[in-house]
Amino acid sequence: MKLRLILASAAFAVTPPLFAQSVVKGDAAKGQEVFMASGCPACHSVLKDETGKVGPNLVGVLGRQAGTTPSLLGPSENMKKYGVIWSAETLDEFLTNPPAKVPGTAMAGILTDPQQRADVIAYLSTLKN
Repeated sequence: MKLRLILASAAFAVTPPLFAQSVVKGDAAKGQEVFMASGCPACHSVLKDETGKVGPNLVGVLGRQAGTTPSLLGPSENMKKYGVIWSAETLDEFLTNPPAKVPGTAMAGILTDPQQRADVIAYLSTLKN
């Protein structure tokens, strides 16, 4: 009986949990639709040389350090302190709830749906310098 319990415990310990988060694959075309429908262009430009919006231009955002891009408001001190390099992972964390991740940020948009976040991030990854 003890041996069965030990073997069952060992098997459970090496088996990944059923609730483990799977990787969500994004679709850039759907991400562009979500980006546009969510009102993101009101604050963020996706045109290479446009800098006259309240939020930073998002061309080339992946690979860029947070809090370093000019905008009408400029980055908050907390965004500068946050200072991550934007990647799919860091954008996913941030877009889930920007004010919770970076208190004081002017970014109010929240994408609670993991698929929508993956789609928007896939779209943003197409915006190259």
